[in-house]
Amino acid sequence: MPVLVAFMQKSCPYCAIARRDYLIPLQSDPKWKNRVLIREIDIDRSTPMRDFSGAAGKHRTFARSHGVTRVPTLIVFDADGKPVAPPIIGLLADDFYRLYIEQAIEAGQTRMQARGR
Repeated sequence: MPVLVAFMQKSCPYCAIARRDYLIPLQSDPKWKNRVLIREIDIDRSTPMRDFSGAAGKHRTFARSHGVTRVPTLIVFDADGKPVAPPIIGLLADDFYRLYIEQAIEAGQTRMQARGR
């Protein structure tokens, strides 16, 4: 299943909106429950983490390795940590943001199926 990684920042008001109004409801929506895994990375912190290969790292380093400088940025990855849909950068048009997220997840699922994942 694809992994939606939300690159956020504590001081970002748009990140709080994206989390509260879009990501949390998406996680609890039965339609998406078993179709995507959602994880959050704080681009300003050195919080320990494991990357897709299982290697130890830090949130800040992981964000930099994916070129993330603006928040919120949402990227859908496959199980190997390869992006499978274009990133969603910023909190786009409020009326369509959920649609953009769903389209990115679906694009990721389609690419993964095409690769045989």
